[in-house]
Amino acid sequence: MAAYLTIDEICTENTTLKNKIIVLEEEIVKLKETISKLTNVIETRNEENAWQILDYFNSTHSIRQTAYNYGMEMEELFELIPEWDGCRDGLQGANDYDDCRIEIIGRKYYDEEKEEGMNEDELKYKRRKPDSEEVANIISNYIEGYFSLYELADRYELQINMLFHILKENNLIEKETDVKGYSNFYEEHMGSGCEWDGVSELGMLD
Repeated sequence: MAAYLTIDEICTENTTLKNKIIVLEEEIVKLKETISKLTNVIETRNEENAWQILDYFNSTHSIRQTAYNYGMEMEELFELIPEWDGCRDGLQGANDYDDCRIEIIGRKYYDEEKEEGMNEDELKYKRRKPDSEEVANIISNYIEGYFSLYELADRYELQINMLFHILKENNLIEKETDVKGYSNFYEEHMGSGCEWDGVSELGMLD
C-alpha cells in the first residue's frame, strides 16, 4: 500500500511550491522587463534607420525584401512605411503590396472588398455550381495536393465556400475541418496571427 503524506509533509510541500511560484513570478517580471527593453532598442534603431530603410524600400519596391534585409517583421514594416513616409503612396506602389496586405488582413476581408466592386454576372459566376468535368478536375487537383484551398478556388474562379460544398458533396469531407491543410487555410482566411484552435469552424458549409 502507498504511504500517505502527513499533514506536516503536505504543508512543507505547499511551502516549497509557493516559494517556487514566487521565484518564477520574479523571473517572469525580469523577462518582461528585458523584452520591453529589447523592444525599445529595436524601435529606436528602426526610427534612427527610418530614412535608410525607406531609401532601400524605394529602390527595391518590395516590402518583404526590405523587411528581410533589416531583420523586421513584414507586418511591422507594412505599418511603419506610411508612418515614416507621411502617406500611403509608396507602400501601395510596392510590387508585393497586394500579397502582403492579403496576408495581413486575410482573404475573407480582401475577397469581400473585391466582390463589392463586382457586377451581378461576375458574382453569379463565382457562386456557380461547376459542371461535371470541372468538378472532376477540382477533385483531382484537391487529391493531388499541389494547390492550397484558396489557390484551388482561384484556379476555377469560385468563392471559397463553393469549393467546400463541392468537396462535401463528393464525399471528400464530412465537416469543413476535414479538409487538407485546414490550419493553414484558417490563417490565410482570417489573416496573419490568427491561429486555428483545433476546434472552431468558419461556417464554410453553412
